[in-house]
Amino acid sequence: MEEPDAVSLDAVSSVAGLESGPLRWLAQADTSLEAVLAGLAGCAEEAAFDLVVELVRLASRLQGLTIRAQVHLARLRPAPSGDGDESGGAYSEFLADELAAELSQSPRTASGRLAQAWDIAHQVPDALDALTSGQLDYPRLLALHDVTRALSDGQRATVEAQMLAGGRLKSPSQWRRKLHRMVTRIDPDAAARRRKEAHAQRGVAVQALEDGMGLLSATLTAQDARAIFERIDRIAKADARVDGDGRPIDARRADVLAALLLGNRRELVKVEIQVIAAVGTLAGLDDNPAELVGHGPIPATVGRMLAADANWRRVLTDPDTGTVLDLGHRRIPTPALARLIRHRDTRCVFPGCGMPATCCDIDHTVAHATGGRTALDNLGLLCRHHHSAKHRGGWTLNQPEAGVFIWMSPAGRTYHLDINTNEEEGLLLPEGEKGDASSMQPCPRPHAESTVNGGRPKEIRVRSKIIGDPCRGHIGHPVADLAESVGHRWSVA
Repeated sequence: MEEPDAVSLDAVSSVAGLESGPLRWLAQADTSLEAVLAGLAGCAEEAAFDLVVELVRLASRLQGLTIRAQVHLARLRPAPSGDGDESGGAYSEFLADELAAELSQSPRTASGRLAQAWDIAHQVPDALDALTSGQLDYPRLLALHDVTRALSDGQRATVEAQMLAGGRLKSPSQWRRKLHRMVTRIDPDAAARRRKEAHAQRGVAVQALEDGMGLLSATLTAQDARAIFERIDRIAKADARVDGDGRPIDARRADVLAALLLGNRRELVKVEIQVIAAVGTLAGLDDNPAELVGHGPIPATVGRMLAADANWRRVLTDPDTGTVLDLGHRRIPTPALARLIRHRDTRCVFPGCGMPATCCDIDHTVAHATGGRTALDNLGLLCRHHHSAKHRGGWTLNQPEAGVFIWMSPAGRTYHLDINTNEEEGLLLPEGEKGDASSMQPCPRPHAESTVNGGRPKEIRVRSKIIGDPCRGHIGHPVADLAESVGHRWSVA
C-alpha cells in the first residue's frame, strides 16, 4: 500500500493550519480504509460478517465526528452583531452556503444539516458522545432528538440519561416507541405541545420524479388526511365498478385526485406552467426530451401533448450546447432583456441553488449605483438569500463574460459557474467521438458585423427552443408559427 502523497497532504494541512492535527490523522485513517478495501476480497464469510458490523459502528462514529466538526466550525463563525444580520442565529447565516459550494450540495441541504448538528450538540450532548464512541447509531440519536424536542432542558436531560442507560432494544422503531411513552409520563402536556408544533408545519410540496412524473405531497392532520384518502378511494372504486376500468387502483386514485382539484375541464383552470422544447421535437421530427420549468426533462410525447394548447414564444439556442442565442418578442409584458436573463439562467446562479427563475431577482453583478451596466454580461438571477449573501454575507461575484459567474467565499475560495456550458443538457456525443458531451464549449457569441474566411459569414447552426404556457388558451399551431425560426445564420468573429 502506497503512503499518502506527502506534498499534497502537507499542502492541505498547511492551508488549514493543522500540520500535525486532525487533517493529518484523517489522512492516515483514509490510508487504513484503502487497506481494508484491498483486503476485502480475501475475507472469509465470518470475517466479512464482522467487517460489516464494525464498519456500521465506524459510520456512527464518523457521523458523530462530523456533527462535532460542524458545530466547531459554526462557533468559529458567529453571527455578526449590529451589522444588519437578520437571521438571529448563533452563527453566520451564510456559513452553510460556503459548505454547499465546497461539497457540491444544495444550500438548503447544507443549511438543514448544519442547523440539525447545532441543535443535537446543544440539546442531547450525551447522546452525541454515545454516537461518537460507537455506542449509539444515528437513527436512534435522531429519534431521541426529535421526540424530546418539546421538553424542557431538565426533562430532556432526564429522558436522555435513562434511554442511554437502558438497552438499545431490537430496532429504532421500538426505541422510538419507548421514547414516546417516557416523554408522555414525564410531561403529559408534551404530546399536546408537539401536536401544536406539528400542526403549524402543515403544507403542500411537489417533487420532481423520473420519466416525466411528479410527487405531490400534503402534510395534514391525521383525520383530514384519512378522510381525503377515503373519499378518493371510494370514488376510484365506484368508477371501476361502473365503467369496468382495468387500471390499477393506485392509478385510478391518482386520476381522481387530479380531477377533483383541476376539474374535468382543465382549460378553465388558470394555471401557468412553462415548457421548453426544440421545434423538431414539437414537429415530431425527433424525440429529444422537452423540459418542464421547475421540474426538469420530460418525454417528448408529454411535451407535444402540452404543446397542443398553449401560447408560444421563440427562443433560438445553439443545437450542440443549448446556449440561448436570441429570444423572440411576443406576448410577454416584461422587457426583452429580462426575459433573456431568466431563460438563460433558469435558476439562481449560486452554485447548487435550485431556486427557479420565477422566484429570483435580476441582479446587477456590478452594482448599478457604482457604474454597473444594465446589460447581458452584467445581469444574473439570484434568489433573495444569495442576493443577501452577495451584499452583506461576505461573498463577492464577478461575471467576466455573459453567463460566466465566479463566486468568492468569505474564506477566499472561488467557485465557477458557466451557464453557457449547459452541463445538464445530457447531450450524446457523435459516433466515434470520445469525451464528455457536457464539456463541449459554447459557440462564439454572435456579432452582426464580423466575418471570417475573407468576408464569408460562418454559419452557426441553431435550433428553436419553444417556451410554452399551457392552460392559457390556444392561439395557432406552434410549429407553423415558428417556421420562420429555422435556418437563421449568425456571423461570428
